[in-house]
Amino acid sequence: MTKKYVIVLSILLVSSYSFSQQKDTIYGKVKSIREQLSFLKENHQNRKLFSTEGDYGHNGFMNAEYTFSRFHNWWYNTYWVHYINYYKEFDEDKRVLKEIWYDKSQDTIRFSQFTYNEFGKIKTEKSISYQESNAVYEYDENNNLSFVKDISADSSFTTQKYKYNSSNLLSEYEYYNSDYPEEIRKTENYYDSIGNLIEIKNYDEYGADYGTLYEYDDKSRKIKIFNHSPFIWVKTKTGSRQQRTEKGRDMISREFVYDEQDRIIEQYSYNPDFKDNNIPALYKKEISIYENNLLTEFYYYDGNDSITSFKKYEYDENQRKVKETFTFPKYPDNNQNLVFSYDYHEFPIELIYTDERGTHKVEFEYIFDDKNNWIKQTKIINGERLFEWTRKIEYLE
Repeated sequence: MTKKYVIVLSILLVSSYSFSQQKDTIYGKVKSIREQLSFLKENHQNRKLFSTEGDYGHNGFMNAEYTFSRFHNWWYNTYWVHYINYYKEFDEDKRVLKEIWYDKSQDTIRFSQFTYNEFGKIKTEKSISYQESNAVYEYDENNNLSFVKDISADSSFTTQKYKYNSSNLLSEYEYYNSDYPEEIRKTENYYDSIGNLIEIKNYDEYGADYGTLYEYDDKSRKIKIFNHSPFIWVKTKTGSRQQRTEKGRDMISREFVYDEQDRIIEQYSYNPDFKDNNIPALYKKEISIYENNLLTEFYYYDGNDSITSFKKYEYDENQRKVKETFTFPKYPDNNQNLVFSYDYHEFPIELIYTDERGTHKVEFEYIFDDKNNWIKQTKIINGERLFEWTRKIEYLE
């Protein structure tokens, strides 16, 4: 795999999440779910950037939310797959009692078990990853989380303290790690008169640390984000260096423009200027276009206002995505074209995926239970049955 292809592939995988999430509602009162991916041919495994990566890819298993997002996106929108393998158990109020994640050898890589108080809040959490840890959660008189202590098997521990203002908004946070007793981290949150968060101040053992400021319009929509640094850049004989000052510096990071439906239609992103790190420079602009409440076009621009790539979407009468194109004007070999076909349900039954490697026909087969939840999906690539995604659901009723 060439360096250019690796970089572009990374961009494609990251940028597609927010536009391509498939709905997957589970009907009925669920007691447990056992879900996993099986490979029907040994030589066809999940896509990885590098051959040395683990079962869950370059970053390993990060968390459940990230894994679900990546797996669902790759399953329905590509001719390759990510990996998924877990068990989750619920109580009658749909609260998670137990969650276990496995690798391909069915060895446990992450274990979590929860108990709850009379108000439905987490009371204790037992976790096993690299080592076992046990956390206890406490709440104030308004049922706000106020204290968490997490003790590891080696007796080291962390604590988290929370304080709230008169509006029950988080005003102070403190983090302590017994392995680094001198490095207490503190955060202060400040709000305007109607409860909009306007500033986050962070402190470490040296004093004021990096922070964030926010600006809003008259509809309380966030329109600007500024990053605060306790340092400024000063010139030296050999170049430049950072120097801590009393005021530090505030630099714009992002800027947003909304339409009448409060959707972000323009987003501007800034980095420190290459020639002068004390001033901002635009490095990316993103433009979204909507029709009939559906995103139909999305454009990426660089800091010079040149289009680097763009996406276009088409939908059927049921608002299901039927076509997606991803175009790179300067690198046409990286262009993608996706065409979807559907049956009576919301899941695609066919994907025609065209990229520089050719046209790939992806077919999906589904089996549903009597509550209309799918329990098995098979992914067929160019006529080969390669992947099987199964879900065993146990119900409380």
